[in-house]
Amino acid sequence: MESDFSFFEFTPAMTCPPAIFENCPEYTPKDCKYGACGSFSDEDGCTYLKTLHLAKGFRTYFLAIIPLVLSIISIIANIIFALFSTLVLMKNGKSSKKRYAFLLSRSVSTIVAQILFYVVLISWKTGSFEYSSASIFILIGSLSFLTLTGTYLALSTLMYFAVIHPFWYRTNVTMARVVAVNVVIWILSVAFSICVGIYGATLFYPETAPISCSYKTCQQPLAIILTVVLGLCYFVTLIAYATMLIRMHLRNTRRNGHVQVLRQDSIDRNITAMNRLSFNLVSFAISKLPILIVCIVAVANLDHLKTLGNGDKSPCKTFLNGKLYFQVELLASIAAIVWLIGMISDPVINGLSDPNMVMYMKNGFHRIKSSFGVQNSKKAADDDDSDSNASDL
Repeated sequence: MESDFSFFEFTPAMTCPPAIFENCPEYTPKDCKYGACGSFSDEDGCTYLKTLHLAKGFRTYFLAIIPLVLSIISIIANIIFALFSTLVLMKNGKSSKKRYAFLLSRSVSTIVAQILFYVVLISWKTGSFEYSSASIFILIGSLSFLTLTGTYLALSTLMYFAVIHPFWYRTNVTMARVVAVNVVIWILSVAFSICVGIYGATLFYPETAPISCSYKTCQQPLAIILTVVLGLCYFVTLIAYATMLIRMHLRNTRRNGHVQVLRQDSIDRNITAMNRLSFNLVSFAISKLPILIVCIVAVANLDHLKTLGNGDKSPCKTFLNGKLYFQVELLASIAAIVWLIGMISDPVINGLSDPNMVMYMKNGFHRIKSSFGVQNSKKAADDDDSDSNASDL
């Protein structure tokens, strides 16, 4: 049965604090409006109020401030990494260009997700978090998850063929095909994420949604399909990479003779790259697992979550559902924080473990340092001249 909160109205003549809040240490003058939200004992009223304040305080720090700080660090790190990736992509050989094309695509995915995340935060803080904002929020999680998963899987496959089937790799894996794979990953991810965002947001804003999506025939099946798809993408990527890495090591240990000597340097470089990618996959596994867990928990509690979309937004609805809001925000904050930490660690791991990246970073740092050194030396010379002129006077 759908809940209706419209009958709870604030009575102007109400005395503050209301009787149900007289013994509540958490009470503030702003809480007076919740006094007309039903008949409770003092203990029940204080429990509701305590839960509401806990949810609001938690939301401020763990769903706004901390994610905002992490997102700023993340977007700066990914922009820097994207710039260096572009530089390496333009100056390195063809074999490296294919790998950097995937790395650049991954950074672009992260930057796009961060920009959309800022849109959601701004909408929320300005009080306009409605159906469209909820759609974008769901779209962000799905798009980031799918594009990164597709990129990891494609990059692992690319390196596998480079080591195990080098001649086939050089003949068939062209830059044009690498770009085509990236385009396909983006098209599929965007299309799926838009559908999920449009229909998924109807769970929380069914009355203002431009489309109809009933719970039994649309919302619940969609949530199950989304969870299954994300779970399959997650585990297929990890299993595929582990299988490829094991096969590569087994194949290379069996090789001997002249062919191995000729190709040993190339094999070692590719295996080093695969081992480097394993750090990224560890980051991927840790940062994306909470999103998958949130989806599973949300599906399991979908009957309760749908009540948040029933009725108009009102103080009494917030007050009476404080515990449910807190549970939702707890799951969302954990997923967001771990997700952002993964987005920060990913470019850092790639940048510091890549010799080309490190070389360009060092060169850039030395140029900046030299530039400041020249300016400081000029400033020191000017100061000496001014001092000598002053002494002459």
